[in-house]
Amino acid sequence: MESFTLDTLSVMPLFQGVGKGELERFSASVPHRIKLYDKGEKLTEQDKPCLHLILPFRGTMEICTHSDNNRFALRERIQAPVALQPEALYGIIPCYTQTCTAQTEVRALTIPKEGITMLFDNFEVFRLNIINLLSTAVYRQKRWLWHDLSGNTEKRIVNFIHARCVYPAGEKILEMSMEELGGQINEPRMNVSRALNNMQKENLILLKRKRIIIPAMEKLLQAR
Repeated sequence: MESFTLDTLSVMPLFQGVGKGELERFSASVPHRIKLYDKGEKLTEQDKPCLHLILPFRGTMEICTHSDNNRFALRERIQAPVALQPEALYGIIPCYTQTCTAQTEVRALTIPKEGITMLFDNFEVFRLNIINLLSTAVYRQKRWLWHDLSGNTEKRIVNFIHARCVYPAGEKILEMSMEELGGQINEPRMNVSRALNNMQKENLILLKRKRIIIPAMEKLLQAR
């Protein structure tokens, strides 16, 4: 545990800048545990209560978000270290909005809510880090409302996917029919099909039955 605390915890998103002495104090005084998730095991589940802050520090995971009507879903692959939805700990509905599944063996630090309260009270850097993380998320959501969503069908498809990404880079898989996508962006299916095929010809996406695979979201954003 000592090796983990000093060598790994200090580079995790919410503990960056925390001093060695404070890390040692965290290890001794704040309730926490190291948990191993096997491949295929869920770390979080959409619409389920969030009772712990989960901080994976090793492994690869997939984040999947389903629409409210369950007619489409977006899958994203992410690498540790990462903080899984700290915003879900508190608020009117303290539940996860995404399902996170281990793609490899994943090791994570988990801290219960009472431990987070202790961190807020006793570790200023942690408190500032989480405020910064939440403030950045709120800022991005508000700025997106003023994003230029006009343009041709290809641009509108990219905007639709981009708006729903947790991270605007890496592999994404949109599970959705062309008819449903057309309805979401107010375009006929023929226009959607033509636009998607154009992007496939440019090797920006790969089309499968009711699936759009984006190998590198950052390249798609740069191209459109």
